[in-house]
Amino acid sequence: SYSQAACEKLFEVPSIMYFNSFEGVFNAVEKGLCQYGILPIENSSYGSVGAVYDLMQNYNFHIAKGIRLRISHNLMAKPGTAPSDVKEIFSHPQAISQCTSYLEKLGKDVKVTPCENTAAAAAAVAQSDRTDVAAISSHRCIELYGLERLAADIQDRSNNYTRFICISKNLEIYPGADRTSLMAVLPHEPGSLCRVLSRFYALGLNLNKLESRPMPERNFEFMFYFDLETPVYAPEFL
Repeated sequence: SYSQAACEKLFEVPSIMYFNSFEGVFNAVEKGLCQYGILPIENSSYGSVGAVYDLMQNYNFHIAKGIRLRISHNLMAKPGTAPSDVKEIFSHPQAISQCTSYLEKLGKDVKVTPCENTAAAAAAVAQSDRTDVAAISSHRCIELYGLERLAADIQDRSNNYTRFICISKNLEIYPGADRTSLMAVLPHEPGSLCRVLSRFYALGLNLNKLESRPMPERNFEFMFYFDLETPVYAPEFL
């Protein structure tokens, strides 16, 4: 999957374990099964990966590293399958949303089915007895699963990037770190968010991202996620 590609860029010779869900990654890190976990958090074309932000509320973790990766989607199927044969396409919801224009051109007769990740979509096609299915996945899955590429670069925008985070159970600060991420639950009263933002302004801290996610156990209350353009050890931040 694309998360594996991000992992291989972040670490020289990683020993990789695979999980079928984002929650599986959080669980593995929290329980000590894995030292690090790689998760997509934001796409340049379609915004935040909401499922990851929602899970952040339930786990204790730190963001150790981050990386931005260009995402190029490919349509692939079993050898001998023609594009006109395809009646159903599998992929992750994020990948599907990033290829909306291409999928719309295929018409309503082609069913689009979400699955847990893009690599699993390619595997499902390879293992299927059907000859009318295809997957949207990375080019590496073509050789891995013995598939053929029917179309390349089918994403809506050529400059399609996804930001991945590397989470760890313990706080780790690497040389050159230039971003600090915070999560906060603020009082449900007028001016709460404004007071926090004004503090950032007073300290001269640039805010790169502000994300709010609903808290299921509290009606109409939200968890806020802040990305600040500063290392955590900067004097103005401390």
